[in-house]
This record gives sequence, structure tokens and C-alpha cells, in this order.
Amino acid sequence: MRRFDPTFGTVPWSEGLRVLQVYALPDPPAEPALRALVSGVRAAMSGAPIVPIPDERLHVTLDMVTDAPAHAVTARERAALAGALREALAGTAPVALLAGSATVTPRGVLIDLHPDGELADLQRRVRAAIHAVRGPDSTGYRLGVIHLSAGYAAADTDTDPLTVLLHRVRPGHAPLTLRRVALVEVFWHRAETPVGGASGWTIDWTVLDQVLLGPPEDSPERGPEDSPENSSEYRPTDGLAEEGLADAPTGR
Repeated sequence: MRRFDPTFGTVPWSEGLRVLQVYALPDPPAEPALRALVSGVRAAMSGAPIVPIPDERLHVTLDMVTDAPAHAVTARERAALAGALREALAGTAPVALLAGSATVTPRGVLIDLHPDGELADLQRRVRAAIHAVRGPDSTGYRLGVIHLSAGYAAADTDTDPLTVLLHRVRPGHAPLTLRRVALVEVFWHRAETPVGGASGWTIDWTVLDQVLLGPPEDSPERGPEDSPENSSEYRPTDGLAEEGLADAPTGR
């Protein structure tokens, strides 16, 4: 395993950079089996130079806007992205998955997700929505096997012992249902590993807008507790306040 350093598309991430991405966000408090799996994975990683991802920052990356950093995407353009995502995902059912096993990668540890056909379809629709607003050259993020990241390497290390420990994690799998897709403004900051104090990176973000997967928002099947506004992370004017567009239509 080699040290992980974040990139923006294919270039190194610069200090202070923020980028728009689209994530499917799990709900760990509502997923006790997932919490147990992730806790076991963290315990297995604890002796390795890896910065673990906390529960509140677990995420599934669907796509990244790479034609411009976040500060160069205007409020009107952000609103258009939010509206396109809402339109593309309207009525989409939550995605039921099995998380696990955990796997060592060249730059950290991830948790596999399967079956991934519905998730891959969700990703394709997200990309199509971004392209509809910003064009086909706006997403330099390479699509691969979709996963849940568990931690990022802070230093080069031999992964043989870690591979053995991850194989022993029990439970090794957990059911997971993804019910939320969010447009987020992502940034990275330095963080130390729990053991050894190696300096690596951890991810953070601000939610700009989100879509709850399930019946349409005006459907009687959706209760008030399902409203996006009831999410603790929901910030409807974050990044949309410039140019007086905080109240601009976003396709909600």
C-alpha cells in the first residue's frame, strides 16, 4: 500500500481546493449491522498507517465535477445541477445492497458493495444529469467498481498483515440501503492516524442539495420525516447564496 494523496480529476489536490461531487450517503445510525462491520474494519486497520473515515463521513462516490473548482461554479450553475439531479432521480427506489468484504487497495481500504447493478444505473443517471448541465467534458472522474471507502493510507506499508486481519473481521458483511443522493462541496484536510501519528488526509464536505430516493416528494407514501429539510446536514442555501440566488428554483 502506498500513501494516499487526493486528486482533482487527474491532478494533485491543491491546498484550500473545494470541488463539487455527488455522493450516495448511508445512514449509519439506522444501519446497526453496517456500524458493526465498519467498527470491525477500523479495529483491523488500527495498527496500520491508515486514517479511518468516521461514521458521519461514510460515502459512496457517484461522480465529480472536474471542469471547474467549486468557487468557479456560480450559484445559478449549482441550482441547475441540483435541479437536473432531482429530475434524473425522481421516483428512484432506494438501493438495497450487501456491504463487505473489506479489501486492501493500493491507497487504503474499501468495503465492497454488491449486487451493484442498480447502483451502477444510479451512477450513470447522475453522470447524464451533470453532462446535461455542464457538457460531456465536465466529469473527468474515472468510473470503476463502486464501493464504500473505509480509510486512506498515510504512509507506505506492507499490507500482508492487514489483509489477514481484514479477512478475520466478523461480521464480514452487512445489509445496507442507500436512500439519499447529495450534491456536496468536498474538501480535504490533514489528519493523523490513531496509532503512530502518521499525517494523512481525511475527507469532509458541505451538503448543497439532496434527493431522497423513494416515492415522489408529494406522494402520500412519503411522510414529513422523509423531507430533505429534516436532515441534519441539509443546508439549502450553502453555496447558493451568491448573486442573490439563494431562493432561485432548484427543481425541488
